[in-house]
Amino acid sequence: MWVWLGGIGLLFALLIAAVLISNVHVHFTFSKHKSDDYANINVRLLYGIVRINYEIPSIVFRNMKEGFLVKTEQSMNHSRGEVQGSERVNKRKVKKWAKDVKIMLRATDALKLWLKQTLTRVHMTQLSWATHIGVGDAAYTAVLTGWVWGIKAIIIGFLTYQVKFEKTPMLEVIPVWSDEMEFRTELEFRLKIRITAIMVAGIRLLTRVLQVEGGWRMWFKLLREQRRKHKEKQKLEGAKP
Repeated sequence: MWVWLGGIGLLFALLIAAVLISNVHVHFTFSKHKSDDYANINVRLLYGIVRINYEIPSIVFRNMKEGFLVKTEQSMNHSRGEVQGSERVNKRKVKKWAKDVKIMLRATDALKLWLKQTLTRVHMTQLSWATHIGVGDAAYTAVLTGWVWGIKAIIIGFLTYQVKFEKTPMLEVIPVWSDEMEFRTELEFRLKIRITAIMVAGIRLLTRVLQVEGGWRMWFKLLREQRRKHKEKQKLEGAKP
């Protein structure tokens, strides 16, 4: 009997160890061509047993007041159409996000440092970014191509100080020599982080929140508000014919 209990205990310990050393893989793709936009986030964990797919098939710009209407579709483990919805991103929403970030900064001791420490545990396994651009004039197209190269170099240079790149990023800026304006971009990257790193980051975040007087109350209020808005959104979408 003790042999069986020992074997079960050893197997359980091995399963826990296998989970802790496993990685969370994130695959992100984004493409834009004129008015067509598409984005997809695929998260894979526990050696692919759990898969979460978050798709944005449409991003529509309404006007300056209404902003963007973002349609979303979320599924898990290859099931399609499990959760569908839409999100409106406008000036008011951006201000609300900025306000929430300020609250999180006040409620957490050295939140920026925590974020920087967490990002050092992220491994970028692939990054490719191709852009085709043209404005109908050869001289202006050449100048704009140089600007886009510069912007990409700044972004990638910043990221190299934040996360670990396992492969050299593949960047392209291709000028389009035509009489019509053209803009097309495709961005794809893959990253991974160990579950142990996520757990350690969670413990560090909780510790930093508790170090601030009333910090956990501010976080709890933010989370409760987000949960309430999520429920209201689900009710509204469920009431739609």
